Amino acid sequence: MSKKNKQKPKISILTTSWNREKYLKKLAMSLKKQSFKNFEWIISNDGSEDNTHQFIKNFSKKVNFKIIYINSSIRIGKAKLMNLMMKKISGKYTIECDSDDYFLPNSLNFFFKTINNKKYKKIKNFAGVISQNISTDGVSQTFKRKIPQYYELVEWKNLEKKIDGDATIMALSSNYQNRKYIEVDFLINESSLINKIFKNKKFLLTPKIVKVMDRKAENSVSFGNKLQYTRASTYCIAINETHKKFNKKNIFKKIEIIINYWRYSLHGDVSLKKSIQMFSSIRKNYFYLILYPFSFMLFLRDYMLKKVEKTHIQFYKNIRKAKINTFIFNK
Repeated sequence: MSKKNKQKPKISILTTSWNREKYLKKLAMSLKKQSFKNFEWIISNDGSEDNTHQFIKNFSKKVNFKIIYINSSIRIGKAKLMNLMMKKISGKYTIECDSDDYFLPNSLNFFFKTINNKKYKKIKNFAGVISQNISTDGVSQTFKRKIPQYYELVEWKNLEKKIDGDATIMALSSNYQNRKYIEVDFLINESSLINKIFKNKKFLLTPKIVKVMDRKAENSVSFGNKLQYTRASTYCIAINETHKKFNKKNIFKKIEIIINYWRYSLHGDVSLKKSIQMFSSIRKNYFYLILYPFSFMLFLRDYMLKKVEKTHIQFYKNIRKAKINTFIFNK
């Protein structure tokens, strides 16, 4: 191995992993093959039962880039781990990357050169670069309607008009300072934080393919057939559905959102009083309480069909019991 790079990393890459050793190896190798070398990998192990822990330790000996490794003895969830990792960021720029994704060899070089273009640095509220992901089958996961041919400066609030899937974002790390995900369950949607972080920010949207996503990955941390992470869903809806955003929706969409909100709050053990306080549109219009009985009927049906897993209960137990250690390799 050549002499270790002592420079402060320019890019911090954040990854959480839960029983993903098989897929993590692809991501690790893609980082090793990057043409741009001045980065750090901040990775967390969410109490995995596979060989993730040993793999990270062995892999660190084969590369020169800095690895900050946070290991939890039991599962504590992505939100908690992301908060721990964000405190460790030392790069000027930050990229989040799931454990079942991997980068193309020139991706970091593309991001770094693009974001450092002088003309973008002069733009007020410029936050970073957003680029395209594809699946292992070569299908765009970012642009499902139309893939743009050119770069375009886009405000965050208008981004959903341009993309309709998962993209890779490299943003100025200053955006993440003193920010935290709400820790109420093992998993909460990223939008609960990034919509706050990037509000009023501008990004350069590009069609450049930078990352491959494995959509067939096993043990995906997502919402499955059972209702899971319902407490987190309650909080996420309350955060994302601002009064202004909610009012733009048609009546049928509003009813759907409210019914699901009450339903998730019941399963997530969020009190009625707390639920009302959290959701601004309900606070401003108590008429939506009329939908509560419909949600309660769905709640009873879910319970009788054993359709719900109260993940938040185990989350709080694990948070109290977990032992968390941090390792730094290749300082």
